[in-house]
Amino acid sequence: MGMMRSCARHSVCFLSFSMWCAGCGIIGCMLWILATSPALRDFFMGTTIFSYVVMGVGGLLFLNGLLGWIGSYRRGNCVMKLFLLIAVLTVAAEVGGIVAFNILNLKMTDVLENGWKEVNENTRNIVQDQLHCCGFQGPQDFSGITDPIHESCYTKLIPGSSNSTATEVRKLNRVGCKERLLEWFYTNKYIWISTLGGVLLFQVASVLFAVYLINQLGRSRRSSSESLDMDIDPLSHHPQPYF
Repeated sequence: MGMMRSCARHSVCFLSFSMWCAGCGIIGCMLWILATSPALRDFFMGTTIFSYVVMGVGGLLFLNGLLGWIGSYRRGNCVMKLFLLIAVLTVAAEVGGIVAFNILNLKMTDVLENGWKEVNENTRNIVQDQLHCCGFQGPQDFSGITDPIHESCYTKLIPGSSNSTATEVRKLNRVGCKERLLEWFYTNKYIWISTLGGVLLFQVASVLFAVYLINQLGRSRRSSSESLDMDIDPLSHHPQPYF
C-alpha cells in the first residue's frame, strides 16, 4: 500500500506540474497577444469572448496545477480536496462547453472569425505566411487601409532562366485565410480531436489519482490517531488514591 500511495502521489505531482506549465504557456501567449493587439481596449470592455475563454481555461489550468503540485508535495489533505474540486469543475466546464457548442449550433467559421479579430498582427502574419493566404476573407480586407500589405501575403517565386540571373517575383495570395484554416482543421481533424481527447483523459487521470491519494491520506491519519490512543496508558486518566 505504501508503494501504491507513493506512486499515486508522484503521478499527481507530475500531472499537476504539466497542467501548471500548460496554464503558464496559455496565459503567457494570451498576454503577449493582448499586449501587442489593438483589441486590448475591447478586452476591458467585455467584448472579446474568445480571449476570455482562452484566459479562463489557462487560469483554471494554472491554479489547478499549482494546488495539485503543492498538495502532493506537502501531503496536505485540504489542498488536495481543493485541487480535486477545481479539477472536477474544469472537466465539467470543458464538457459543458462542447455540449453548448453543439446545442447553439455554432460554426467553426464564427470561432475562427472572432479569434482572427482578437489576435495581434504578428499572429496573423504567421498564419498568412504558413498557409499562403491573405486576410481573413481575402485581399479585399485591406481595401480601406492606406498602409502597404504585409510581406506575408505574398508568395515569392523565382522563375528559372538559363541565359540570365534568376530574379525574385512576388505574387499576391488571393485566397483568404478563412478557407485555408477551415481546410487545415478538416484535414487534420483526427489530430486535434485526439489531442483534445488526450487532454481530457489527462485531467480525468489526475482526478482519479487525487481521489485515491485523498482516501489514503485519510486512512493514514485515522490509523495514526488510533495507534496514538492505544499507546496512552489508561491508568494515567484515573490516578490511584494516596494513602
